Amino acid sequence: MSVLNRYLLRQNLFYTAVLLFSGTMVYLIVDFVGRMNAMVEAGLGAFQVLEYFAFKMPLIVAQTLPAIFMLGVLIQLAMMHRSNELVAMESSAISFRKPAVFFIGYALVVFMLLFVFSETLGVRGEQVTRQIWNQDVRDREAAVEGLEDVWVKDRDYMIHIERAHINEGRGKDFTAYKKSDPGKLQEIIKAPEFEVHKNRLLLRDVTVFKPHSLERQSLQEMEMEVKIDLRSFALVDSDLPYQAWSIFTLSALVNQLKESGASVEKISTALHSKIAYPFALVVMTLLALALFTRIKNIYALVTLGLVIVFFYYTVYVFGVSYAEEGVTAPFVGAWTANVFFGILSLLQLFWMDRR
Repeated sequence: MSVLNRYLLRQNLFYTAVLLFSGTMVYLIVDFVGRMNAMVEAGLGAFQVLEYFAFKMPLIVAQTLPAIFMLGVLIQLAMMHRSNELVAMESSAISFRKPAVFFIGYALVVFMLLFVFSETLGVRGEQVTRQIWNQDVRDREAAVEGLEDVWVKDRDYMIHIERAHINEGRGKDFTAYKKSDPGKLQEIIKAPEFEVHKNRLLLRDVTVFKPHSLERQSLQEMEMEVKIDLRSFALVDSDLPYQAWSIFTLSALVNQLKESGASVEKISTALHSKIAYPFALVVMTLLALALFTRIKNIYALVTLGLVIVFFYYTVYVFGVSYAEEGVTAPFVGAWTANVFFGILSLLQLFWMDRR
């Protein structure tokens, strides 16, 4: 690493650390004031309160670091301009392209670190804070022990389960509709109780009805070779947001639910957001570099930087919301903000580089 790059790295670490510490403290204070009454009324001890906010910190870092990093780059460049360091670089035949390339490469490294951080400490923090808030403060179970009104598609069968007990691997009021040809119902299978085994269901007190021949058959037991993973549906129906699950869990969940014919728009959007949101750090770095090519005043840079962050998150939230509702594809919704602001930034940087 060159002397210039070491200097840029050292300066950026300082500015980013100061901003991150300040932002985290403000976030914690606001969250503490908003939740303290509920925690006191629930009788939480000092250790539980500290545990809650300790696990909250990785969430805050994961959520705020893209914007914090952008502000850090803006302040660093503005301070270098104020102290004439950029002028000294230009007089030494070092163009703005060199620090710009450094910041982009540096942002890519931080993006990868942020992604790993979010998928480990961030996910764990989301789970623990939700558990404390739901179970100890709100006094309700966070985990789902039972499911109701579940529809599953497996090959020729459309299956309806009125009630399923997740931990016990069994359920009640099972109905399966089998179609042979389009629009023709071949048979209806009903069972008041069933058990879930690997790649098969064991139905009890079964009634099989064939509409075309009006034939009815009663069986004590019946096995069906279908795949139903009740825990996948439990994750979908739980109180935990999809951000509380790792990208690997969400990916497996999407595949399982697709096989069953269930809707996966919201989960697929959350899956793509797992990468798209940390990558916002790279996009915001491009925005900082592009903005600096137009404005040099530190106060104007910080103000406009905050405005741009607001607009970025507005576009991001709208894109994710439309994707979750099925209006756009999950990939498109999660990446709209990154693509839009990334292209604008690159166009500005290329235009300035050609001047």
